[in-house]
Amino acid sequence: MTYKEFKRQVFMIYNEPFEGADNSPIEYGIQRARFEEKKLRRLIVLADQTAFSTAKRKVAGWRRQLERVQQIKARLELRKKESPIVSMFCNRLEQVASFPLAENRTKRSAVTAS
Repeated sequence: MTYKEFKRQVFMIYNEPFEGADNSPIEYGIQRARFEEKKLRRLIVLADQTAFSTAKRKVAGWRRQLERVQQIKARLELRKKESPIVSMFCNRLEQVASFPLAENRTKRSAVTAS
């Protein structure tokens, strides 16, 4: 493979469009992270198949990017797991907050004033 072919393939991989579904922001982020992870892995494999020093230097940067993408994906997956628990907790708080405590106070103060 010539260096020109290598650059052409890198360019093609870089320019692949992401076609994510319109889901929740967390799900979109997870899908995007998976897409970026696959793309970076392909770039790393492509660079490992060549003997160009420029490609070897790029691999270090791509590995750092891959590590960051994996961290982001893990964080988003954790948020996705936590979100049902948080929403259940928020719903419970709303139920408790809807308790007519304020109405009882106004009735008591009206009774004691008369």
